[in-house]
Amino acid sequence: MSITAAHPVRIVGAGLAGATVAHELRRAGRPVEVIEADADWGGQLRTAAAAGILYEPTGAHIFHTADEEVWRLVNALVPMRPYRHRVRTEVFGRIMSWPPQLPELRELPQWPAIERELAARPDAPGGDNLEAWCIELMGETLYREYIEGYTRKQWGCEPSELAAVWAPRRIELREDGRLDLFRDPHQGWPEGGYRRLVDGLLRGVPVTLGTPVTVADWDELCAGASAVVLTCALDEFFADALGPLAWRGVRFVHRWFPDAEHVLPAGVLNTPGLQHPHTRAIETKWMSGQSGPGTMVSYEYPNAPERHYPVDDVQGTNRDLHRKYEKLLAQLPGPPRVLAGRLATYTYIDMDQAMRQGINVARRLLSAVG
Repeated sequence: MSITAAHPVRIVGAGLAGATVAHELRRAGRPVEVIEADADWGGQLRTAAAAGILYEPTGAHIFHTADEEVWRLVNALVPMRPYRHRVRTEVFGRIMSWPPQLPELRELPQWPAIERELAARPDAPGGDNLEAWCIELMGETLYREYIEGYTRKQWGCEPSELAAVWAPRRIELREDGRLDLFRDPHQGWPEGGYRRLVDGLLRGVPVTLGTPVTVADWDELCAGASAVVLTCALDEFFADALGPLAWRGVRFVHRWFPDAEHVLPAGVLNTPGLQHPHTRAIETKWMSGQSGPGTMVSYEYPNAPERHYPVDDVQGTNRDLHRKYEKLLAQLPGPPRVLAGRLATYTYIDMDQAMRQGINVARRLLSAVG
């Protein structure tokens, strides 16, 4: 890759990954321009307020990381409120911890059956699909109660149709008494909300809002640019030229409780049972640390048309299609082009990983300056 320092790097998308690329390039003194389809920047990192109480209209976001450099960058941009995220879940007719805790499970009347299933497990789960992997991890009783219904609602398919590649990062069975969802040493929530983080990343960066970009705009996008960074979904960018990628979207219904301090027992309450149409409820007031009367609870419903989550099917069909879109992008004329972020790379990543991708992309571009 060879780029020229005098010409700007153009970034499509002002979400967390694109904003991080822009921040790192600007900090290094390189010209950069960002183009965003929405009327505001930040992607899914939105924070709103009702009667002064903060909530997230696009769902819960908890910053957690073991990446020291990313954590330093975040704290340099916005004060991070210490917050260790805990999730509860409605199972077995009661409220219990997520991930499942063996000390709690031993108190259930179902424990003898659970114990027999746990004793029959392999040394390590090795199933290639999500259902097989989970049953080998926790046995069938716990899988049916904690995982099966939630997965069917969230992904709109049978769990056996999903690849297990991401499961080790998201699903576990604990006996160590650690009730925090994440084990990362650094965790927190930005004082005042996530908008302040993205504002900090884009401070001093020229951003054009409300301007969707597709392959039809490629020549104009590349004109005078030393490189192009795409953080948008490739199927959308190419107008589904090879067919649509499989995505799963969610929508939120927000309910205001004017007199309550808290409604939920924790920041997130999972509802895996099929008797509930929503998958979870979110109360941001736990994350923000605010107090006083009034709280907003956001109920998350699956099967929205948005491109929120890539779908890793067990056959790898969707990932193969994404690779074809990557090849199509590589065949376009013009300057070097790079992908970053969950949408563009079609990967299920956390916020710190999106920022890490942004840092790495910026360094790759900076090292290529001639």
